[in-house]
Amino acid sequence: MIEGNRAPSPSWTFELVAGPYKGRTGGLAWDGSAMLFSAVAEERILRFDPATGKSDAFRKYTGRTNGIAIAADGAVFGAQEGGRRVVHFLKGGSTAPTHDLLGGKHHNQPTDVIVDRRGRVWIADAYNGTPPYGPPVYPFLEYASVLRLERDRRRAWKLGRITHDTRGPRSVLLSEDEKTLYVADGDAERGDQSRLCGYPVKQDGRIGRCMVLLEFAPAERGIEGMCLDSEGNIIACAGWKKGGLGPMIYVLSASGTVLETHTTPADLPMRCAFGDAGLTSLYLTAGDGGLYRARDIGRRGLRRQSA
Repeated sequence: MIEGNRAPSPSWTFELVAGPYKGRTGGLAWDGSAMLFSAVAEERILRFDPATGKSDAFRKYTGRTNGIAIAADGAVFGAQEGGRRVVHFLKGGSTAPTHDLLGGKHHNQPTDVIVDRRGRVWIADAYNGTPPYGPPVYPFLEYASVLRLERDRRRAWKLGRITHDTRGPRSVLLSEDEKTLYVADGDAERGDQSRLCGYPVKQDGRIGRCMVLLEFAPAERGIEGMCLDSEGNIIACAGWKKGGLGPMIYVLSASGTVLETHTTPADLPMRCAFGDAGLTSLYLTAGDGGLYRARDIGRRGLRRQSA
């Protein structure tokens, strides 16, 4: 359990580099020279270029895409909360669906995605307070799980369920060696107690038994977004002004030990990711619709190796 009297570490200095946009900003992904980020309610993914300080549209009409992930080959995937699916944003500007049926039923509202070295797409398939598009023809599943998309022998997408003990996964992350799956589970808005879980990933792709690495106090908003630094530590954003420790960035060891805490520049921190030359800057999105950046924080992001 996080200690309620823990003092924050010396603050990281964040600057507002884009926005604010309508509603919250969400998913982040560094493409090698610029930061992609989601203006969720505006249904746009934008691209912030640190060389010019400008943000241009990467995609419009994104179906309230939140989480964004970029594969080793440059493929961009997005979690559509409005469309209840994960999509592939093609280089020519079009969008391709993947697969949104699980046992013949439509899954929930994906909020986060990551892509592993094998090109498999891991999905936090949460519930969402904002309803999806269209009439409620397809009910939500009776469970909220981590799902995974992967290609079959014919190169067609297939979708499978990975976790069976989660209540409301908000964010997913893989360790550097991809042998551990980290899941930020629990939605405080729905009354869940939030926690960070670690699952060993087996050679055949299945996962082992959950180990709870960190628990938040009841009614405390848990982790909404996370990334890895170059030392394999987890950088996670969580909390709100409603109570608890407030909006915060946590630096956690791989075993869940809290190493540092830093206050955020806005309420409801959503996602965090490293970017800029050498991955030395930490970017943050938040509930106020801004894109923030802290430079030279003494940590740098993990540069993943392709398979």
